[in-house]
Amino acid sequence: MKKLWLSAAVAIAITALGVISAQQTGASWRDQEQTGSATVTSGQLRILAGGSQNYAWNDFGGAGLVPGSVVQRPLTISVVGDTKAAYRLVSVVPTTIDVPLTFSASVVSSVAGCPASGSPSGVVAGPWTVFPAPSTARTVQANTSEVWCLRATVGAGALQNKTTKVTLNFRADQQL
Repeated sequence: MKKLWLSAAVAIAITALGVISAQQTGASWRDQEQTGSATVTSGQLRILAGGSQNYAWNDFGGAGLVPGSVVQRPLTISVVGDTKAAYRLVSVVPTTIDVPLTFSASVVSSVAGCPASGSPSGVVAGPWTVFPAPSTARTVQANTSEVWCLRATVGAGALQNKTTKVTLNFRADQQL
């Protein structure tokens, strides 16, 4: 009988210790502290491709492309507003798998740095082949532009007489 009471007392003590330690941990998560007055300012931030938020980039493509064909064009990205921003190309999404494409992107110093064929010149950042790029985002001042040189290569499994559209998804974050 004594052993039963002793076992029960030990179990109660362990349970109480567990409850107390859990509450101690929970208290640190709910801790609050007031600070002095502060001003939080947000700004206007828009990212534009080719001067528009929904830019239809009609000259990025071609007719009669075959596996191995390359299309390369410049795209001007503008950060408009009154705040510095960090932005990146998050994804490149084709509308169909019938025309497999491999993409790369570089930031170049000018539109001329992205010729229709050949390698980009005046590369500022990149090239990236995976999106989002494994490097950090591009940080730019408000009301500035950069030229991206995007390249698409048609894959070996492309079906004849098929078309695709591509959506470029960018992400922009305000920087303080």
